Amino acid sequence: MTATIKYELSDGSITTVVEVMKRTGLSRIGAHRRLKNFNDVDMIFTRVGEIPRDSYIKSEWISEPVRIVWGIPINPEYLDGTTDGNTVYNRDGKVLTRAERVGLTNYRDKLRKEWRDSVTNIKNKQRR
Repeated sequence: MTATIKYELSDGSITTVVEVMKRTGLSRIGAHRRLKNFNDVDMIFTRVGEIPRDSYIKSEWISEPVRIVWGIPINPEYLDGTTDGNTVYNRDGKVLTRAERVGLTNYRDKLRKEWRDSVTNIKNKQRR
């Protein structure tokens, strides 16, 4: 028989997958995933369907300044989002979380839109 895994929440209380299933109406997999991804009590015990899909992904990317030594960029911005297989890294070689990847994509889309709006000689500009 397996031992029940207990999860500590942000307020110091302890809960299990079964308790989250009973209080929220989630399946076992959904309750386990919620406990794995969050530790905020309000977020964990919110009923099924009451959490807006995009509310828990913080999609704000703040680009770090580029370090330059003798005129050579050491960590250029284009190295953010480098992939190796299914893993995505930032310019310093650290693995990006899903929220960071979403933020980086939104940041680059915003920069691309600003660039396209500022340039007058782009063909088919209205497509995007």
